[in-house]
Amino acid sequence: MPNKKYHISAEDLINILYHSSPNHLGFSENAIKNSEQYLDIKIPEVYRNFLLHSGNAKINDFLHHILSPDEISFSYDIITENIQYLKQDWQKYGLSKKEKKNPYYILSQLPEENWHTITKNYLVIWYENQGVFHAGILYDDLKLPDPPVYITVDDDFFEWCCCSNSTNSFLLSMIIEALLHGGKNMIKYNSFITYETQQHIDECLYSHHIDLEAFFPQNYSPYFCKNIRTCWDEKNKELFICLLKQNIPNTLIFLKL
Repeated sequence: MPNKKYHISAEDLINILYHSSPNHLGFSENAIKNSEQYLDIKIPEVYRNFLLHSGNAKINDFLHHILSPDEISFSYDIITENIQYLKQDWQKYGLSKKEKKNPYYILSQLPEENWHTITKNYLVIWYENQGVFHAGILYDDLKLPDPPVYITVDDDFFEWCCCSNSTNSFLLSMIIEALLHGGKNMIKYNSFITYETQQHIDECLYSHHIDLEAFFPQNYSPYFCKNIRTCWDEKNKELFICLLKQNIPNTLIFLKL
C-alpha cells in the first residue's frame, strides 16, 4: 500500500514521533566534525546521520543516555584515565596479589598496542541509565556503514558482547525501550496502545490492512533489525512497532499521532 512505509530507520522514527523534519532534532555538523577530528576517525554513516538529524531528541536521553559528539570516546581512552586514578592508590597503598590480577593493572604493564590481547577498543556511544552497561562500536568496524553494536558485560570496559547486528537496530531498540518505560509522555499523540497476545496483535494488524509479507519478510539483509518490525502509515498518521521474541511477535505498539 503506497501510504505505508515498512522497516523505517531510527532516524525516521524520531522524526515521526516528534512530527519534525530532518535537521531540527540533531547535533550540529560542526560538533560532529570536531569529534571526528579529535578522535581521528570517521563516524559510521548510519550513526553519523542519526546524530546529525535526530541525536539531540530528548527521548534519546530519557531512559538510557546517548553521548553527545563531544562526549564520545574510545574505551581505551576511558581505561587509560581509570589507570591514572588507580596508580595513585597503588603508589599510596601498595598492591595485593589480587590487585595484580586486575585487568587495569595488567594493562598498565603493557604497551597500548598490545592491549588487544586483553580487550578490544570500542567507540563508546551510549550508556545505561545507572551506568550498568555502555554500548559501543568496535574500532575495526568503524569502516562499515551500519556496524554491529556491543555492550559491556561486567560493569567495566574489558568484556563486551554483541547486542545488535546493526547500529540502526540498536538505535531503534533504545527509542522503543524508552517509549515503553514512560518516554511516550515526551511526545504528542492521540492514542498509544500495546498488545501482548498473538490474537490481539493479529487483530490489530489485520484491521489496519498491514501487509504481513512486507511486515514480516522471510529474507532480509545482514543489517536488518531481526527483532523489530515497523510500519508508518503516513496517510492515517499511524505507527506500528512489533517486537519479536524467537521470531514470534511478542509486543505490538500501535501509536496514533
